[in-house]
Amino acid sequence: MRASLIYQDFTTTIKELTFDPSPPHRHHYFELIYVLKGSGIHLINSNNYKYERGNLFLLTPEDIHTFRPLNATAFFIVDFTKNFFLQRSNKEQRFTTGSDLFEKLEYIFHNQERLKGDVITGEMDKEFARILIERLISEKQDPLKEQDNLVQNIVFLLLDLITRSIRHQIVYPLKRARTQQMIHEIINYLQQNVYYNDLIKVEKIAAHFHKTKDYISLYFKKQTGINIKDFIINYKLELIKTRLVYSDLTISEIASELGFSDESHLNKTFKKKFGQTANHYRSKHS
Repeated sequence: MRASLIYQDFTTTIKELTFDPSPPHRHHYFELIYVLKGSGIHLINSNNYKYERGNLFLLTPEDIHTFRPLNATAFFIVDFTKNFFLQRSNKEQRFTTGSDLFEKLEYIFHNQERLKGDVITGEMDKEFARILIERLISEKQDPLKEQDNLVQNIVFLLLDLITRSIRHQIVYPLKRARTQQMIHEIINYLQQNVYYNDLIKVEKIAAHFHKTKDYISLYFKKQTGINIKDFIINYKLELIKTRLVYSDLTISEIASELGFSDESHLNKTFKKKFGQTANHYRSKHS
């Protein structure tokens, strides 16, 4: 049984499975899957993950997955529809709510190797996720209560929980081992603040980690093999590729959001790295 309700940017669905596995398939965009009941195996990119009630999975456009239920299973699914990715920049305000959501997904997409099975860690966060899912279901079951802003904010909170889990996986093992290495924390800081050029200047990074500029620069180069400036440019270029494929932002708008001086500057940097212009890349991959 499958029942759907479409909001402006999301499609919410309750899906039930019996004992028959669904065929492996890939989604065009992102999908959140919350297990309402049942247990079994969730096969994602040839990896087996056990699932049970209360688990939350996030699938990216690169993932191929299927379920192998051990008993009757029900999922609550949030599909990010194409409308979500057709976000335009607000001319008077650099980041709209939709753009913020897109940035959350970009961060998750580019750290997806840390998404292994259930994406929420910590009992308190799991309980909070359960409450949020129940509220989404409540909105779904009573159309008179539907409020697009409320639904969007609930999904935003779920993505916040996932990004926090990713950051936790990056930083917590280092603190637990009492290691002195900061490289993962620095990289996480750069990814979180890549849209704000002032915050990713070497002096700002050094101040954040209570080190000198020279120390941070030398330490980063020693740990990664490249300097901070090149790392930032490379990461921005990967974000540009994502936006070229999954958004309808113009090249000029993408350049503005990622801190390039103009479209020409972005295209020159993009072509130097990938051997083709941003427009050519978009036409091949959209």
